[in-house]
Amino acid sequence: MKSLLACYRAVIKTKLAERMAYRTDFAISVLLMLLGDFMIPLVTLLVYRSGASFPGWTLQEALLIQAVFTLAKGVAFPFFFGIVSTTLYHVREGSFDVFLLKPRPILFLAMMNAFDLDDFGRLISGGVLFGLALSGVPVPSALHWIQFAVLFLCSLLVLFAFSLFLSGLLFKWVGSSRVYDMFDSMSMFGMYPGTIFSKLFQQLFTYVIPIAMIGFLPASALLGKGADGAWLSMGTSIIFCGAGLMFWHSMLRNYTSAGG
Repeated sequence: MKSLLACYRAVIKTKLAERMAYRTDFAISVLLMLLGDFMIPLVTLLVYRSGASFPGWTLQEALLIQAVFTLAKGVAFPFFFGIVSTTLYHVREGSFDVFLLKPRPILFLAMMNAFDLDDFGRLISGGVLFGLALSGVPVPSALHWIQFAVLFLCSLLVLFAFSLFLSGLLFKWVGSSRVYDMFDSMSMFGMYPGTIFSKLFQQLFTYVIPIAMIGFLPASALLGKGADGAWLSMGTSIIFCGAGLMFWHSMLRNYTSAGG
């Protein structure tokens, strides 16, 4: 474990040194990501200011869901979600074989190589949104914070599972560069209150593909709303992550190398 952490620490130092060599480019990249992440909350603000709303949810509560969603992605994208683009690049270029030759777990090497400092802009925007939204709701109790922390960890498991499924696909379909679009199209439902969707959609995104866990369910726990099925969805999230791990390793076995 210590050697793995030492490897990760070395990679972080190297990546930081690389980006600091081009500080202006790094700052612009982070700024653009911040602006992009504020677009959907801005639309939500405009919707509420126009007199419309999500039934049963105040503006601050709706913004809190979107803040938690952005915060979860802000943790996932720098540390492990980049495995998707890393796999796409290295499989397409024929250089993924290098990971297979190194004396470390292949998945760990792919995640370590995918570390991206630029994506910390999403973490900053999520933190800012979270603070602003939280300032407009009643102070959560200690129990609500504990429930939120547990469900937020589950949201990271769901995002990790998505990264495994999407990157696993790329071992077989090398040219499928639209996998991020697939993820964005599916995950966007986690940015809105689950109660605004039909019962069938709620069950699908809670118990089958736990997209609601990414933003809606942790935010509901923090607000004390006690969304139905939150704890059952937690079990689904763990199963979903396990399925992602099995899928990734099974697709890796089908990888035919650069000369296949």
